[in-house]
Amino acid sequence: MNDSFDFAAMPEDIRRHLLLGFSGRPHLHGAVEVVLNHSRRPDDLYARMAADMLLAAWGENPLDGNCVAALAGRMDKLPAVSKRLLPAIKSVLAHWQPEVTPEAQVAMQGSGSQQLTFLRDQLRHQLRNLFWWHHLYEYARIHGDWPAFREQMSEAQAPEGLARVFSCALGHALFAKGDRKAASVLYGDLLAKLPLPIIDERLAMAWLGRGKIDEGLLLLQQCAASRPWNVSLQLRQYELAVDGANALAAPAGQTMVLAYSWNKADDLAATLDSLVRSDLESVQVRVLDNGSTDRTPEVIRQFIDKFGSDKASVVTMPVNVGAPAARNWLMHLPEVRESEHVAFIDDDIELPGDWLKRLGAVASRYPEAGVWGCKVVDYHGPSRMQCGEHNLYPVPGMRRETLMSTLMLQDSDFGQMDYMRPCASVTGCVHLFRTSRLLQNGDFDLRFSPTQYDDLDRDLRMVLSGGYAAYTGFLAIPHKRRSGSLSETGKPEAGGATANMHKLLAKYSDGEFEAMAKVMDAVLLDDVQKKIKALGESGTKL
Repeated sequence: MNDSFDFAAMPEDIRRHLLLGFSGRPHLHGAVEVVLNHSRRPDDLYARMAADMLLAAWGENPLDGNCVAALAGRMDKLPAVSKRLLPAIKSVLAHWQPEVTPEAQVAMQGSGSQQLTFLRDQLRHQLRNLFWWHHLYEYARIHGDWPAFREQMSEAQAPEGLARVFSCALGHALFAKGDRKAASVLYGDLLAKLPLPIIDERLAMAWLGRGKIDEGLLLLQQCAASRPWNVSLQLRQYELAVDGANALAAPAGQTMVLAYSWNKADDLAATLDSLVRSDLESVQVRVLDNGSTDRTPEVIRQFIDKFGSDKASVVTMPVNVGAPAARNWLMHLPEVRESEHVAFIDDDIELPGDWLKRLGAVASRYPEAGVWGCKVVDYHGPSRMQCGEHNLYPVPGMRRETLMSTLMLQDSDFGQMDYMRPCASVTGCVHLFRTSRLLQNGDFDLRFSPTQYDDLDRDLRMVLSGGYAAYTGFLAIPHKRRSGSLSETGKPEAGGATANMHKLLAKYSDGEFEAMAKVMDAVLLDDVQKKIKALGESGTKL
């Protein structure tokens, strides 16, 4: 471990950005500006950190000319970039020809198939314009459609000077689709030719995913030692040392699994079938039919027959009372109030068999947390994360535009968030509570009916009172409803979500949001310091 770097010694604004994580181009570029404000010469610590952030951002999408332009435009403030990168930098800039036309804007606001058709057409006419390759990569990342990207690359030859850049992008596509062996071959070939830090990092993760533990762990340790400000590397190194990926623990006492649904019979049936297949101990289930008019009652009856009428029952509402009221009704059932734990689950997910024991593991790691949650991925493109750990946006003056950080949406899932740690909020898609703390924190706020952000509001109330959530990246829940940049913004529910976000912003003052952020600053710092200390004392072998 590199003992010369101390997160606590960093200026508060830098530390806050670093503690959120070291991924996501928008996040990294925002952090660059903060870090360079403290830099006084191109060879100081802050300049080295800024250079690493810019190279990391470029590495996430090597076809993004904006990232290369951001790097090139700050070279006078940074340590000298490796000479082996200069040809690639020049070639990217030479082939970057943005075309932001009304036609392009309309096409890229269309459906996924419309976007893909438009991008392929542009590449047929402008094969050497990296701008369109970048947008095809982003299409594949956002939609999880990596085969479309790989197919297009297989039919084309990289423009002059860009073979290594294209090879890096192809490596990411292969990794995201699960072909770690092919990805590791490409990354290994690029180590000396295109020295972007993300290549070493992803090669290490690809090796680990293939079972090459010794090689992967050694390379990851080298990455973490050379980039000690990269909190994500430190966290992942710790999890490897304690074997966090294999941690399982059933929650103590009885757990009540609670679900509610309105007119989503097919999705609910699949969700409940996955619940039947789950490895469960001391579990009771209550399903609330929120005034459904489809075949939801039949689906619930069939589930109760399979799961057992002694362990499951239905609560039927005559009308749809909305998500917050449904949650409140369920959590106040006498048998729920008497249970040790409560797990809420959505009605359009697929539960892995060990889901509850994965949540139990993070509960064992962080017993003082007020709620425990996990990673949620897109059902049709699981390399795309929808939700994960949530913390407040690091810049106080920007929270009225962006309340929570969105690191999990800014890149595909390459394992960069495969760790356990505290956070401000976890997704309500699947989350576990200690019943006493759930009741103590109060009901879900009915102002957030019919749905959206009632779970976030509940978590923020908890943080404002000094509590925190805890997240595990070792449980990924496939979720059918799309969210984030994939949500269908023209639908009524999207309008309701926007309205509820306005309600959330109006409920708390800027001072209260900053108070929440300061609570999490302290919690996150304490967590990473303890893990780094443990790694240092054990020589990374706990």
